Amino acid sequence: MQELARWLSSLEPAAREAVMAQAHGVALPPETEVYAQGDPVEGMYIVLEGVVKELAAEEGCLRLVRLVGPGEVLGAGELFSETVQTMSAVTVRPTRLAWLSQPDLHEIFARHPSALLWVMQQFSTQLGELRSALVETVYVESAARLTRKLVSIAERFGERTPHGVLIDIKLSRDEWAALAGMAPETVSRVLHDLERRGWIALEGRRIRLLEEEKLRVHV
Repeated sequence: MQELARWLSSLEPAAREAVMAQAHGVALPPETEVYAQGDPVEGMYIVLEGVVKELAAEEGCLRLVRLVGPGEVLGAGELFSETVQTMSAVTVRPTRLAWLSQPDLHEIFARHPSALLWVMQQFSTQLGELRSALVETVYVESAARLTRKLVSIAERFGERTPHGVLIDIKLSRDEWAALAGMAPETVSRVLHDLERRGWIALEGRRIRLLEEEKLRVHV
């Protein structure tokens, strides 16, 4: 798994080799559940390729919390404080993962503290992103929040084409609303306003950024 070595490049060589020796590759098609909220915590995943969405149950519905891409981890926080998964994880695109069991991780952490530090840094980054999103929900106007999400997701997962940056993740209006902390009807209004300006093109559930620089200035 060459991609795994790339994402672990900051580790000491011995720690990197220990992780790679215990990692098991998993390939999943789109719309496949990696784990469900309430499942027992059995280990951690590192995303090598593709996109995974994390969802939390709210009032009987699953709400999108964040998108996880290559080099990021799934289930890191639960390793240290939970016995069951606090969110569900579902693939968005064809996805390849590296799976590490909890017993193997504990052994690696005991022998190679730098591996534990790497996982904690990943978890800290996740918490920072969620905290920033919460602050934006309170202090940033809704149109600007959605525009920021469009630019950010285009940077992480977009495909650059001769006709703009294509976000081919096919999120629903409800999912965009959850990411931006706004009502679905507001998402529709803002997206159509951006399309009217000629800054984006709506292609079903795909979104194409036509004027990326104008969108950046707009936020």
